[in-house]
Amino acid sequence: MLHLVYIMRPTVHARTHQKEFWEWVRAREQWFYDGLDMAQNPRWYVHTIGQHVHCIEHSVAFLDEAAWGTYRAEVHQRAKEPAWEERRVEQDKWWDIIDARLMNEVKMEHS
Repeated sequence: MLHLVYIMRPTVHARTHQKEFWEWVRAREQWFYDGLDMAQNPRWYVHTIGQHVHCIEHSVAFLDEAAWGTYRAEVHQRAKEPAWEERRVEQDKWWDIIDARLMNEVKMEHS
C-alpha cells in the first residue's frame, strides 16, 4: 500500500468559521474523490501536539504505484476543466498545504 499524506494549516478564515470549514471539507471530499476509486480510505486527523499543532493531516491509500499513477493522471486531466480547477483551488480560502509525502507501507513477515 502507498499512502499520500498532506498536512494543511487552516487559514484565519477557516479558524474563525470552523463549522462552515468542516462542512466544506465533507462536501469537498465527496466531490474531489468522486470516480477516483483507486484512492481508498480517506482519513482526516487534527494535530493536537507537536510541530504542527491545529494543522490537519489528510491521507488516502493506493494499492500500488500503478493505482497512484492512475490517480495522478486523472487529477491532471480533471484540472484541465476550468470549472473543476476553479473549485479545486478554492481550497486556498481554507488551508495552506505545508507538507506532502508519499509513503510506502512496509510488509514484514512474522515467524
